[in-house]
Amino acid sequence: MLAQKVDEIIRSVANLRPMPANVTRILREIENPHVSIDMLSQLIGLDQALVALVLQMSNSASLGYSRTISTTYEAVMHLGLSRLKSILLTSSATGLMNRSLGGYRLGAGELWHHSLVTGVVSEWLAQALRYSSSEEAYVSGLLHDIGKLLLDQFVLNNYQTIVAHVQQYKLPLWQVEEKLIGIDHAKVGGLIAERWDFPIVLVEAIRCHHAPSLAVNNQRLPAIINLANYFAEDYQLPNSGLSSSDLHPDALTILKIDAAGVEKLRAGLKTSGRLSSFSNSG
Repeated sequence: MLAQKVDEIIRSVANLRPMPANVTRILREIENPHVSIDMLSQLIGLDQALVALVLQMSNSASLGYSRTISTTYEAVMHLGLSRLKSILLTSSATGLMNRSLGGYRLGAGELWHHSLVTGVVSEWLAQALRYSSSEEAYVSGLLHDIGKLLLDQFVLNNYQTIVAHVQQYKLPLWQVEEKLIGIDHAKVGGLIAERWDFPIVLVEAIRCHHAPSLAVNNQRLPAIINLANYFAEDYQLPNSGLSSSDLHPDALTILKIDAAGVEKLRAGLKTSGRLSSFSNSG
């Protein structure tokens, strides 16, 4: 029975649309050392949804901009090529993460809120812990729960049993998913990232964010996402459904920090003001 469920989930990943051709073209142009801001702005301007997304993100309070940005050219200038690349990589998922998920008891926008918080925290932690790429951390944090989009219906069908297992056996949600469905949302997220041809470092960060020691190529990035996901609970919307934000002890070993170090980072994050625009911060 579990094998049938897993097969169905894997088929649903295979049926996902690949990364849109216009997005892959812009991503290629970003890697071109001779590309101009004007050229990128024109390419983005051919897709109204991308224009809206780039403007939305460039005006996000979490990025700390004090004035309204109204043109694509200006947005690209302010975002920079690294953040623009991150936005394009995540563009296929952004709209989907705003919908409600009945299985996880998440209302419209709640998964996006948690994902954006985790992305911002991941970026901050990457800088604080001197990880080589804060943009890798941002993208991985933003997309760490993307597997919930495809697993939601299976969670809905098993909701009462899942809740009972979480409560009775004191297991984290992702382990209960694996036990009852045959695969957890992190592994499904890794499959989605592979479907969209993400670099292996991002695939592993998403797949292993609950168990970072399982990563083969780079354990620090999923460890950072695991810690960011843990911190994101401080900024959770009230009554925001089933969540899985347990701090894995392997994450602390990999990052070479102890419990006191965790609390020091938590305090530093709160005083940094990076999350002042999100509810429930304090």
